[in-house]
Amino acid sequence: MTNKEIILQTALKLFGEQGYDRSPTRQIAKEAGVSEGLIFRHFGNKTGLLTAIIQEGMAHIAATMESYSATAADPRGAILQHIERSLTAIRENEKFWQLVTKIRFQAEVSKLAGAQLEEVNEFIVKHLTENFRRLGAESPEQEAMLLFALIDGVCLHWLQDPSDYPLDSMKNLLIKKYNHAYF
Repeated sequence: MTNKEIILQTALKLFGEQGYDRSPTRQIAKEAGVSEGLIFRHFGNKTGLLTAIIQEGMAHIAATMESYSATAADPRGAILQHIERSLTAIRENEKFWQLVTKIRFQAEVSKLAGAQLEEVNEFIVKHLTENFRRLGAESPEQEAMLLFALIDGVCLHWLQDPSDYPLDSMKNLLIKKYNHAYF
C-alpha cells in the first residue's frame, strides 16, 4: 500500500470516528506513520484530503451500479440488485458510510463535500426512476425516492448499532417486497 493510500485510509477512519473537524492533519499523519507535510504534498490541505476520500467512495458506488444501470434488460432485477449491493456495501465500507453520515449533519463540512454527495444521490435516483418507469410504476420518481429513503434509513440504523441491527433481515425483506411489488 502506498503512503497516499495509507493517508486516505487513516483519514477516513478518523473522520468517520471523530468527525472531520476533530481530526487534525497532525493526528492523521501520526497514525498513518507519515509526515504532515506529505499529506499537504498529496492533497494540498485537509479539504483536499476529504475531497479525495469522497471522490474515491463515489467512484466505488458508480462502479458497483454499472452492471445494473438503467439500461439493464431487466428493470426489476436492476432494482433488486441495487438493494442487495447497497446494503452489502454499507458493511464492506463502514468507515466511508460513517463519514458520509457525519458529513450530512455537520453544516460546515457539508458545504465542502455536500455537492459531491448530492450529485451521487441524483445519479442513483435517476437510475432507479428509469427502472421504475420501465416497470410501469405510476409515480416512478417518487418510487425511486421512497426506495432510496428506505435503504438510507436501514443504513443509518445499522451504522448506529452494527452489532444488533438486523441488516441482512432488512435487506432480505426489501428484496422480497420489491420482487413482488405491484408494478
